[in-house]
Amino acid sequence: MNSSNEATHEVPTIMANHFKNKHMALKSKLLLFGIMLTLLGTNPLAAQQINGAKDYDLKADFLIRFSDYVYWKNRSKNQPFKIAILEQSPINASLLSDQNNKKIEVKQYKNLKEVGFCNILFVPYDCSIPIETIISNFSGKPVLIVTERNGYGKKGAHMNFVMVENKLKFEVNLKAINKVGIGISSFLLQHAIIVE
Repeated sequence: MNSSNEATHEVPTIMANHFKNKHMALKSKLLLFGIMLTLLGTNPLAAQQINGAKDYDLKADFLIRFSDYVYWKNRSKNQPFKIAILEQSPINASLLSDQNNKKIEVKQYKNLKEVGFCNILFVPYDCSIPIETIISNFSGKPVLIVTERNGYGKKGAHMNFVMVENKLKFEVNLKAINKVGIGISSFLLQHAIIVE
């Protein structure tokens, strides 16, 4: 009888430890992401406009971090996370080298017709396809469209990288995101510029 009581008490303890470990891992991720966002806003070196590869390294890091704070319906954590890049962009190399041991697939596409299923579609600054065509093509699909051109957030891109006072920031168009059924954590929204 004693051993069955001990077994009964072990199960809640094991479950409590499991949830405690998950909670600690989430707190660590949030802390790391918060530190990164804080440094972007207060560190004079990080605040300078970064040219070339460093700029895309930072954007790649943001895209990978977005996967922790954006929620897709029916997405299993066991599935690889897919990032599609429309046309050519230096972010491709940055994403391939900065995956932080996550299951991430990165693929660059020459045109819109080639793009299949993806979680994030990155549209580079000099993409030849109009943003309206891209948004229309993915209408109603749970694909997070991320751009890097002034005004694209207001035109319907879900997230848009912008430079504000020589700092890399990102806009979020909540109305556009809600239409495709994607959720964003309140933590991420605290650091975003909300556009309509």
